Parts: sequence; C-alpha cells; structure tokens
Amino acid sequence: MTKQQKKKRNHWVPQSYLRYFAADDDRRKIWMLKRDSNDEPELKPIKKVATEFYLYAPHGPNGRDYSFEDKLASLEQMFGEPFWDSLATSYVDLCDKSVRKGLSLLVAVMHLRNPQQLQQTRALYKQMVEFYSRLPELPDAVEIGGKTYEVNKDSWPSYRDASDDDIKRMWLDNVGSAAWLAKMLMDMRWAILLSEEPVFITTDNPVITVHPSLQFKGIKNPETSVMFPLSPTRLLHIDNRMDEPDGQYYPLKTNPGAMNGLLWRYAINAMYSSRHPDHVCAEICADAEAQGFTSSGAESPTSR
Repeated sequence: MTKQQKKKRNHWVPQSYLRYFAADDDRRKIWMLKRDSNDEPELKPIKKVATEFYLYAPHGPNGRDYSFEDKLASLEQMFGEPFWDSLATSYVDLCDKSVRKGLSLLVAVMHLRNPQQLQQTRALYKQMVEFYSRLPELPDAVEIGGKTYEVNKDSWPSYRDASDDDIKRMWLDNVGSAAWLAKMLMDMRWAILLSEEPVFITTDNPVITVHPSLQFKGIKNPETSVMFPLSPTRLLHIDNRMDEPDGQYYPLKTNPGAMNGLLWRYAINAMYSSRHPDHVCAEICADAEAQGFTSSGAESPTSR
C-alpha cells in the first residue's frame, strides 16, 4: 500500500489496537459480524475494518489536509509500546498517575474520534442554525451547560454557511482538545475486569458510556460507567462509585455475555472478536435469557 493509499483510508479504530483481538497467529485477521447484514460472520483483514475514506482529512484551500491523521498516528504508537502490552495482557498500577494520564487520553480520543461523534456534531450544527435563523436577531450571549458565552455576531454568517468540511473541522477541533474529557476520566474510579480465557469482544464503537436507563446522562452522573475492552482478557471499567476501591482487578465471575452484550448494544454496526461470533452471540443470548431480557438496574460488575 502506498503512502497516499494509507492517507486515503482512515481507521477510526486503530489497527494496532485491533491486533490484540486478532483471530490468527499473524495478527492480521479478525472475526467480524455486521448488525445490518444477513451475511455470515467473516474473518476479515484488520486493515479493511472500521475504516472510512478521508474521515480525518477535510478539504482545505490547498487540497486535503492530512495533519490530523498524522497527529492520530503519533498517538496510536502507544498501542505498540510495552505500556499497552502490559495493560492488555498483564497487571499495571491503575493508580499510577502516569499510567492513568496516558490511558485517559487514549480513551478520550478513541471516544471522540468515532464517526458517531461526527454525526452528532452535524446534528447539533443543524439544530443551532435552524434555531438561531428563526430569531429576529442574534442574542448577545447564550447559556450552554450552565455557562454563559458571548456571541460573536460577526462570525455568524460564516458559521451559518459552513460546508461539510467546515463541520468536520469543528469535530476534529473537539477531538484534538480531548484533554477536557481525559481529565474527567482521571478523576473517576478505575477497575479492570479480568478473564483467564480470551472472551471479550470489541466493536466499531469500542468506548461506551453506560447508564441503567440506557440513555446518556453525562459522564459525571453517579450511575454512569465507561467501558473499554483492552484485549480479549481485559476490560477497563470506569465509574463514579467513589465508595468502592480504586485501581482494582476483578475476576470475571459471570457469563461474558453480560459484558459483550453491552458492547454489542452500543456498536455502530460491527462486532470484532478473536472468537467466532456464533459463540459470542450464544453467550449473549444465554445471559439475556437468564436476566429476563433486561439489564436495567444491573449491579456494577466491579462492586464488592
């Protein structure tokens, strides 16, 4: 593959991360199951999954801007370092500030770089333009999240008439400033669910926020959890249960279908696994049946 082809095909789930879930010894292929297809599970080359042309390369005055893809590639190098291998296969001190800082940034960027976040940016932009275009004049200030922001009326025409590439740049600016989310994650309680056997899946939306209501209630909501599968034997679980011990490893005591079912529920369209998806789906169905087809109000898997 040429350098230009690499630039063209942007992976929103890094290949270096997915190789930990590979199904072959060469770590080049992974099992994939699509939700919106009647096709059978497929053993796919990792380089061909979770990819979209020019996802991080909007048009600019001088053609495509690949700078953000280069920035992400630099961050993704962490997946190839001993730091990540220890996280994915061994034990690390989750209370170590350097460990938590590095992993928080990875989790934050993995969450924000997902194309679902781009769709949300487009939807929010459309709502903003439609709302303020109906007003007789722009307000001097707006309140967002309890904070008041002054409105720059001179910039409104360019914002109102933004192209899709402009909206994509708004999204990439948010991804590039992921430190705000990383800081929130650092201050939460951390744990890792541990399995002796490779059982955990990942998806095309690997970082998920879970609430018993199955609605997003905010990262700081007392009942919100953030889940991120590190490997088939390690699942990072971050929550706000500050009365529980921090930085612990908890052996998986239940059918992995419970955790994999949540991951699959929040996937965009695809499951990725080191195991055949038929086995994964059978476990998910068995857990759903045992739970009466509901996970609402379930106890945290990292509670004592």
